Amino acid sequence: MVNTISGRITEEQRYQNAAGRNAFLRLFFGLIFLFYEKIFHEPAGEEVMKFVRNLSYVGLGTVLSTIFSFSYNIIAGRMLGPAGYGGFTLVHSIAMFLYIPMLLGLNTAMIKYCAESKDQYQQSRIISTTYVVVICLTVVSVILYTILRQQIAAIFSVNQEIIVLSILFAVLFVFYALTTSSLRGLLLMKDYAVFQPIYGITLLSTLLALIYLQFYSFKAMVYATYLAYGVVGSIIVVRFLKQYLTFAIDRSWLSTLWKYSSVAVLGGLSFTLYSNIDRIMINYYMDVESVGVYGVYYYASFTVLTLFSEIFTIVFFPTASKSHDKSLLYRKLNKIVPYMLMLGIPAALVGEYVILRMFGKGYPIQLPLMLVFAFTAILVTWYGVYAWFFNSEGIDGAKLTVSGTLIIAIANIIFNIILIPQIGLYGAIGATAIAFSLGLCYNFYRGKRFFNRKSEN
Repeated sequence: MVNTISGRITEEQRYQNAAGRNAFLRLFFGLIFLFYEKIFHEPAGEEVMKFVRNLSYVGLGTVLSTIFSFSYNIIAGRMLGPAGYGGFTLVHSIAMFLYIPMLLGLNTAMIKYCAESKDQYQQSRIISTTYVVVICLTVVSVILYTILRQQIAAIFSVNQEIIVLSILFAVLFVFYALTTSSLRGLLLMKDYAVFQPIYGITLLSTLLALIYLQFYSFKAMVYATYLAYGVVGSIIVVRFLKQYLTFAIDRSWLSTLWKYSSVAVLGGLSFTLYSNIDRIMINYYMDVESVGVYGVYYYASFTVLTLFSEIFTIVFFPTASKSHDKSLLYRKLNKIVPYMLMLGIPAALVGEYVILRMFGKGYPIQLPLMLVFAFTAILVTWYGVYAWFFNSEGIDGAKLTVSGTLIIAIANIIFNIILIPQIGLYGAIGATAIAFSLGLCYNFYRGKRFFNRKSEN
């Protein structure tokens, strides 16, 4: 990072000019720079200023999107009840398993290598190669899923209609993930931020239209999500990606992307297992209404923390990918963690209580369950930030992330099987807390050794 006084003054003046007479913006940027200097004991350089600027763009877009998606969840949860919300949660969770062979972590590899490259021709080859491969994988996956939908339905203990809805959900999610990842890889953070509220507006307006038409079914949530994914992805392709898409495969980049994604996909599979297996098992051991209650508690406890962590990692991953001294960045990241823990648990609890009250009487408020969810939300958020940072290091870093994620996935499955039949929803979220505690201990130990070794070399 550039830490020259002249560079800092230039950037600060640029922020002051952008803020103009807006006292709130001047106060916001001033606090950010003061916070940085107090923690790291150095002036905020030009790269830090750029990071904050991108963070502010994405932050504004994500906050606006969250307002709309929050309203969407509250309205759907109240109108459809635990059973309806549980039905949507099942479709979403199953789709998160089905999309993995379609994407195979290639979007993460695309972000990393596009962010590292400043050459538009290279970026075009990376993006085009990624899109061609993902399209082929998606077509093959859909054909196989359609043929095997009866067997897949039996595995997840649902009917075939749920599987068909989940397949289409997975396809549109891949389209959305791939297009938005392209903007991140090209470091078009301001443009990325614009599409966050567009997604939220489409989601909410479609749901309201369906409810107005007396369509009271979990499918209303599913169809609204379909349209939101499709609208955002289509606009990004038409508006930003036409000049990058040649639909030709570059063999050298295919090899590079495939090596990275082959590691990243293991992490993606493990992530899907530990973040969705609890809903599948609750449906198996209990019922769909319990899935709905669990889904609402999960949403309520994670909303505030996810808002801030998502804003941070969206900008942080491509920024960290460009950084040459990741050992220094790792030490700085470790200094932020205590602040995250001190502020995170109260924020999670307050947000959780307020959101649960808004969902209505169909979702009973239980303080012990709230505490377990809030603590788990902190552990998951903490782990997620480190995972994105390790991924920015390349294949070796991604392997480190995958190792920790595999530990979490295996431990989560084992503890879900043991605890859900015994203590129900407490067992499901308790299994997640135990698993992430193990994963964090492993990754902190391995990460410290990994970056100490790199700094010595």
